[in-house]
This record gives sequence, structure tokens and C-alpha cells, in this order.
Amino acid sequence: MRSTPRSRLRAFLGRFAIALVVVSGLTAGGIGGAYWVANDKVDGIADAAIPDNLLDGVSGKGDPSNFLIIGSDTRSFVSSAEDAQSFGDPATQSGQRSDTIMIAHVDPDAGTGLLVSFPRDLWVDIPGIGGSKINAAFNQGPAKVIETIQTNFDVPINHYLEVNIPGFKGIVDAIGSVPIFFPTPARDTNTGLDIKLGGCGHLNGDQALAYVRSRYYEWYDVEQSAWRSDPSSDFGRIRRQQYFMRSIAKAAIDKGGRNPVKAYHLLGEVVKHLVKDPDLGLSDLQALANTFSEVDPAVVEMATVPTVRAFHGRADALDLVAEEAAPLFERLRTFGTAAAPDDQSPPADIAPAEVRVQVQNGSGVPGAAGDALAALKAAGFAGVDPASDADRLDYEVSEIRYAPGAEGPARLLKAYLAGAGKLVALDAGGGAADVVLVLGRDFEGVYAPGTAPATTAPPTTSTTLPANPGTLPGLEAPYDPSSGLPPVGC
Repeated sequence: MRSTPRSRLRAFLGRFAIALVVVSGLTAGGIGGAYWVANDKVDGIADAAIPDNLLDGVSGKGDPSNFLIIGSDTRSFVSSAEDAQSFGDPATQSGQRSDTIMIAHVDPDAGTGLLVSFPRDLWVDIPGIGGSKINAAFNQGPAKVIETIQTNFDVPINHYLEVNIPGFKGIVDAIGSVPIFFPTPARDTNTGLDIKLGGCGHLNGDQALAYVRSRYYEWYDVEQSAWRSDPSSDFGRIRRQQYFMRSIAKAAIDKGGRNPVKAYHLLGEVVKHLVKDPDLGLSDLQALANTFSEVDPAVVEMATVPTVRAFHGRADALDLVAEEAAPLFERLRTFGTAAAPDDQSPPADIAPAEVRVQVQNGSGVPGAAGDALAALKAAGFAGVDPASDADRLDYEVSEIRYAPGAEGPARLLKAYLAGAGKLVALDAGGGAADVVLVLGRDFEGVYAPGTAPATTAPPTTSTTLPANPGTLPGLEAPYDPSSGLPPVGC
């Protein structure tokens, strides 16, 4: 699956939408315990015109809920040629589109969440309109999107949130700055990014936008006294965006938690860029934010509705792969889980040669799936050709997906991943493989149990950090300047 400028923008919108929700909910909790003040701010969020009969009621606090989150890509905020290059010209792309459509399932009591993304080009039957891409429903308003999802997929929606991207720069400036680690000096002459020294940089709104927009990222090679282009291209950009979103959420929480006045001001800036259903209150927003502030993928699962390319007349669209999507929709209907077994130790009675493994690249690292498949075959596994791309390229944690009856083979495979990955139970099987390995960013290689090399800690900043980390031993070209980023901040 090849990434396009439009798909990269939609991925960014999705990450920004979730980061904004986390910022709003957790910042509200930092207003000095003054619940009524935070509640007043949330009540002041603009209400969408949604009939009560479209939203399924939630019986009590702590009950599971499905939040429909829309990322609107209105271009009304574009005020420069640089913004127009990245986000589109408002003169030619007027109005608004639902470029990001997600259902966030939250179970506050269990402390778990599931985020399901709907491709905007998914072909559906829009009630009263007929066959069209799902994002066209948003032209008729959020109520039509809810009705479309319920009609086509029989998934209940309890709450609605709409996020607009004009808030990006304003929210960063309301925080003050966001700390971002740069392994070396960096620049992008197209976006205006210009980092003079490596180390911990504190980005304001304009600098932050230049950073997340950067398509032509360059780093400075001190030994050769030359600028080098980022060889990881779009994959590096995705990693930098994900890193920034984690960092902005943490910066907002840290500053708001220490300073109630700052929290009040920040929350006021954030809520200007949200639209909600009339019944959504502070406790609902906080439950959503608390769940998706977790960085442990075992707590928060992320999935994309499975689709296949199809043409409807002249429309180049995506059709639902119903048999693959059915378990996902069932979980959203029943609030079920796909928990892996507690015992994840490798079975002694299964040999690698008995396990058929298919490998998909979800890490964004070019060639990773092919390399992993070759390594698994060398370790004795029965690899299933060919290696391929996963549904997306930003998995943080690898997934070992297995059908009923294949728990043992899945546990054996996990034992060869040096601690990476998590087991994911599927409701149905099929296909040539017993287990599907979706590579994430945590994948380091294939090693027989007990033979994996020791891992190194991520870089940190301190008083001993050189003014220019480009002089650190081992930092040689070519390298991926996004691979040395800490999990969050610096």
C-alpha cells in the first residue's frame, strides 16, 4: 500500500485529533480541583445538531461508550503559501470534509480502549442519498455520518466529537512550547524548519508546524560538514509526527497540572476547536482522554476497517471486506475484547517447522517484512510468501495474530522476537498461515530464545550532552535521524 500526500495528511489529522482530545480531557483535571470551572468550559463547547434518537444512551458513569471522532479538514485557517502547499488552498478546497473518521471505544472500568479508523473513501449507502464514499455523509452534517455508520455497520454511537486542525498552532502557543529532541542540527527549507544545534529544542506554534509538515527533512553531518537528506522519507515523517503528538500531550498535562491558571487558559484554547454532542460532559471527555493517554498498546488497540480497492462507476473507492471486518464491528457492538491468553510461554511440543507464518510490514521501515520473513525461515519457521505491507505503517508494537487453535504457534513465534510484540486473538481464521506477524516499531530482529543481544537505552538529554550530538560516536551517515528519538519529550 503506497502512501500518498492525502493519506499522510489524514494520518496526521488522526494523530492530532487524539492528541487534542487527550490534552483537553487531562488539562481539565488540572484546574486546581475546581470541577465546576472545568465543567463550565466543557459545557461551553459548541454543540452539534444531532437528534437525541440517533445517540445510544449510556446508563451510568463508567459504562463502556463509543465516541465518533471526526477530524474536519477545513482549509479556512490557511494563510500562507507554505500552509497551502501542505494542507491545500482554501480557494480551491472550500468547505469541509471528514478526512478522519474514527470510533473510539472506551471502557473506563476496565481501563481499555479500541480506536477504529474508517477510510474516507469507504463506499457505503448514505441514507436518503445512496451509494457514495463515507466522507460525503459529512456534507450533510454529523447526524448523517452517525446514521450512515449505524445503517451500514449496526454499530451504536454514544457520543460525538469533532476536531478542527486550525487549533494546531494556537494550542502549542497556549502551552508555551513543546520540547523536541534533535539528534543533530536539522532543517527543511520548504517548511521553514531551522534548528541550529542538536539537543533539546523548545518549539513554538510556527516551529512545531514546520516540524510536523517537514517532507524534505535534512540533518547536518558534522564529520563531513555537509547536509544530508533523511533517507527514510515519509516513514521518518510519520515517526516524527507520532513523537510530536505524544510530546504535545505530555507538555500540556505537565504544565496544566502544575499551574491551574495555565490549565484554565489552555483548556479555553483547546475547546475552541471542538464540537460535541449536547449530552457529552466533563466526565465523558476525561474518560476518553484517560484511556487514550496510555502509551501501552496492550491498553489501547488501534485498527483500521479492512477494505479493498473498487470502482463504482467513475469513483475510485474502497469496498468493505465484510468477513474480515465482522469481528471488529462485533466488538464495537458488544464491547468485547480480543484478549490474548495469560500463559504466553512457548510450548515445548511445537517445532518452528510446524508454524506457517505470514509477515506484514506495519513499522514503516522499508524492506522490514521481507527481511523478517527471511530470518524466520532461517530459524526454521515455515514462512508464507510473499511478505507485504500491513493496513498502516505506524504500528508501535508488533502484533502476533492467531486464529482459534493457534495459540501455541503464536506463543512459539513470540519467543523468537526478543520481547517484542503482543499476542492478538482473532475470532476466525483462514488463509495459508497459522499466524500473521505484523511488524511494529519495537521489532529488532529474530533470535532463538535466550540469544537476543542486550538493548540500548534511548537517548536522553542531560548536562553532559554535547552541544552538537552529531559528534557522538557511531552517528555516521547514512542513518535515520528519526530512529534516535526518545519516546516522548526530552
